[in-house]
Amino acid sequence: MVRTHLKAILAVCVLISISAVASWAKAKSNAADEAAIKQLVGNWSAGFNNKDAHACAMLFTENGEFTSVRGDSDHGRPDVEKHYQKVFSTFLKNAHRTDTVRSVQFLSPKIASVDTEFEMVGANAPNSTDTTARPPRKGLLTWIVTKQDGRWYISIFHELDYFKECNCPSK
Repeated sequence: MVRTHLKAILAVCVLISISAVASWAKAKSNAADEAAIKQLVGNWSAGFNNKDAHACAMLFTENGEFTSVRGDSDHGRPDVEKHYQKVFSTFLKNAHRTDTVRSVQFLSPKIASVDTEFEMVGANAPNSTDTTARPPRKGLLTWIVTKQDGRWYISIFHELDYFKECNCPSK
């Protein structure tokens, strides 16, 4: 009877140990993945600041989606690259940005949501002949990133400007 009781206690201890090791391994994996995702954001920022449309586009999945603050949307790496080629040669040619990861939330081991705050200086007004730089822009990037073949890529990229004033009609 005592022997059976000891076996049961030992079995419970083994299960607790396995669970603890699994939790530790998952936390370590999430830390490595979070670091890789932050590096993805850093790589995207570097591509933007270097005006390298190809480098920016290659950080997207093959069928990645980009939506700008103006609601322009591009699907797939070739269209994303064309978008960046256009904006880097026009109103963003003198722009420089700083991106700071605010949060990484894992939705599964291979899917995460990333919120990044940005500040951009040196941008001109889009679709304008005015070459005067606009005031600094601040906003939020919301990405869904996916892990493919051991690397993280941008699947969905949405950006939002923070506005200091809202000329919205009051209710």
